Amino acid sequence: MCQNGQSSVPRSCAPKSNPQRTPRVYPGDPSKLAAPSPTLTDRLLGFVARTYDLSNTQPVRLGGSFNLNVRIGEHVVRVYGPWVTSERVQEIQRVRRLLTTRGIPTPALRATRAGAFSCTFADCVIEVETYVAGTPMQSWTQLQLGMRTLGQLHTYMANLDSAIPPPIANHLPEELAFAATEDVLQVIAAWGPTAQEKRFAAAIAKLAVMLPILDLPIQLVHGDFKDNNVLFQTNNLMAVLDFDFMGVRPRIDDLALPLHTLLQRGEQLSRVRTLVDAYDRGCAVPLSPQERRALPFAMARMALSYLQYLMLPGDEAYQAHCRQEFNTSRGPACLWWLQALQDPALRENGFV
Repeated sequence: MCQNGQSSVPRSCAPKSNPQRTPRVYPGDPSKLAAPSPTLTDRLLGFVARTYDLSNTQPVRLGGSFNLNVRIGEHVVRVYGPWVTSERVQEIQRVRRLLTTRGIPTPALRATRAGAFSCTFADCVIEVETYVAGTPMQSWTQLQLGMRTLGQLHTYMANLDSAIPPPIANHLPEELAFAATEDVLQVIAAWGPTAQEKRFAAAIAKLAVMLPILDLPIQLVHGDFKDNNVLFQTNNLMAVLDFDFMGVRPRIDDLALPLHTLLQRGEQLSRVRTLVDAYDRGCAVPLSPQERRALPFAMARMALSYLQYLMLPGDEAYQAHCRQEFNTSRGPACLWWLQALQDPALRENGFV
């Protein structure tokens, strides 16, 4: 049975081909990226039970776009896709341990019987961590606390590095945004697009041209700091999860991820600005005026970044799903940002 989690972009477990369609922004091995996603089987469960000395209780599937995440008792088993190397997982674990010593809560890792914190099954790296109960970051108070925590997180990660970039990430570098978007537009043109799809494609092309390339400071960042990866119990932060997309990039790109959705959903700009201020309160070095001016463009670039899913190799069902999602959410989001950036209140003065 295929494990797709709760992602809005499910990936098929059928073998994939077409490596030439691999997005240029992903540095992963195209042959690995085209491999089937990990699946939940009795053989896998038996291997995990033996290797980690866990009781083989009824597994509960959890969310995940690219990994297989399963709760077994009080533990979560994460099976990475075959495009993620052991070295990459070990690097993520190293950063998590360092952050934990600074007070950022992350789930405790469980060692195998042999004392290792990861192992390999059928070309997929496995790790097991303690299950943390909590609800995703949602309320305004939780958002305020979450943004302040993100500022602290960036402060602690500023002196860290990562030699292995994520093979897959919801990130579109400024310098590749235009060329990568052109690649996506070629895919859309090959559909024989409808009138609505042509309208969205035209908006996407205009949006890509509008976004500047700025010389911003870069550092190691979380990469996916959003609601379901930041767990709370009431207003107590319980855990920061999912460092899979961790990488070196402008820190405002990390901040843009949780905030761009709020604006799209109709949240007032003045209220979202208070979240940026909360982020600054958590930082040893607050955002510079240039970073604040660049933030609206980083948010708009998030909408373009999700179009890269159209470039992932996949079967006909996956491509049909992507096209449907393009019409219902991805295309409209790009059109929304094109129109939003026409307003100087956001484009020029939004967060200054």
